[in-house]
Amino acid sequence: MQIDILSQAATQARGLAIDAIHACSSGHLGLPLGCADIGAVLYGAGGLRYNPAAPQWLNRDRFVLSGGHGSMFLYSWLHISGYHLSLEEVKNFRQLGSETPGHPEFGDTVGVEATTGPLGQGIGNAVGFALSGKHAAAKFNTADHTIFDQHIFALHGDGCLQEGVAKECIAFAGHNKLDNLILIYDSNDVTLDAMADQTQSEDAQAYFTSQGWDAVTIDGHDFAAINDAVSKAKANDNGKPKVIIAKTTIGKGIPEVEGTAAGHGEGGAKFAEAARKGLGLPEETFYVSDEVRAHFADVAKASAAEYQAWEDNFAAWSTANPKLAAELKGDLPADLISSIPEFDAGTNAATRASGGTVMQSVAQSVPSLVSGSADLYGSTKNYIKDGGDFGPDNFGGRNIWFGIREHGMGAICNGIAYDGIFKASGATFLVFADYMRGSIRLASLAKLPVTYIFTHDSVGVGEDGPLTNQ
Repeated sequence: MQIDILSQAATQARGLAIDAIHACSSGHLGLPLGCADIGAVLYGAGGLRYNPAAPQWLNRDRFVLSGGHGSMFLYSWLHISGYHLSLEEVKNFRQLGSETPGHPEFGDTVGVEATTGPLGQGIGNAVGFALSGKHAAAKFNTADHTIFDQHIFALHGDGCLQEGVAKECIAFAGHNKLDNLILIYDSNDVTLDAMADQTQSEDAQAYFTSQGWDAVTIDGHDFAAINDAVSKAKANDNGKPKVIIAKTTIGKGIPEVEGTAAGHGEGGAKFAEAARKGLGLPEETFYVSDEVRAHFADVAKASAAEYQAWEDNFAAWSTANPKLAAELKGDLPADLISSIPEFDAGTNAATRASGGTVMQSVAQSVPSLVSGSADLYGSTKNYIKDGGDFGPDNFGGRNIWFGIREHGMGAICNGIAYDGIFKASGATFLVFADYMRGSIRLASLAKLPVTYIFTHDSVGVGEDGPLTNQ
């Protein structure tokens, strides 16, 4: 590991964040500055498998910034590592129509894997990506060719972890032994209003361990420790998701606010000039040195070589497995609508039962469809017959048992949809749709093809009398 150049890169990433947020007087400095060393290892020392020239590489590692308010962290590293995100766009941070909005937006910025704003959602999305990766490996890998073996990373903080949706998804991931999932917890002991001990006192490492995860606590500014933790997490396929609890200093590099709640937002930007001097940056703003650019150009070359080796393997796999290759494309049958059964007007059947009949027809025609329910398959009727149950003993199963975790189900289904390999469906009673509202809203904003199936709960009383089980 070239710690000197990684340190320079981290410092310059901090400078980009300071300059961008100072220029528009808006944004969040705390995470980009506090996690810059983590970003340097992920993007500059082989932590992440990626290829900026092929951002949709099927076997890339996925990175989700769950703490989406810290978007300048992601934009800085996407720019430095060579993604199609120009320095001009970094300067346009939070400007209308730019590729660098205030929170990462899926489809607006190359390299952004998920729309993240509401805290905790990114953790759920990452679990969905991990589920998709396990399902893809089970369906498409063969004895002769490994097509999928990617890892899923998500960077989150105390805000994400305090949200209930995160706890639902963490429990699901541990129970299902999604050991391709790696969370990096930006544990800086600070929330927006106060120090974190004002609102939390749990032992994070003990909590994750209790949920079936491997957990390790490190110094989030020690390049060697970060690299060691990431490398071990990727290498250990032991049936346990991984969390790296990185102790960091929020707003690191701005002495007036670092380590305090004032370091969370844009408050530290008014000290930009002094901070830049203290970091050893030149007077030139939005500065990235030639040496740092050369290092990341070398990383990109190595990534391109790895990508080409995978492409060669993928071509051989496609030739040897034409049916699987056709299925992986995920094209919908041209006659899908005509294959769905029709029902006579006045048919005396509950609509959910009719919906179940339609589901079976669609599932036969669309092998990429996976279907889950929040402990209500018996009522929602969306269990795919002969599809098998997804779980650590059968990652190829098409039925996902979410348990009583509606909000988590929504976020996980979004993650599956973001990954783009499979088509996700989730079901529960209509009254519980309110629990999923945040996930549904994000699916709409990101234009995700998630299918929701909502049914009535038991028998209630409506305006016109009883509501039957529909």
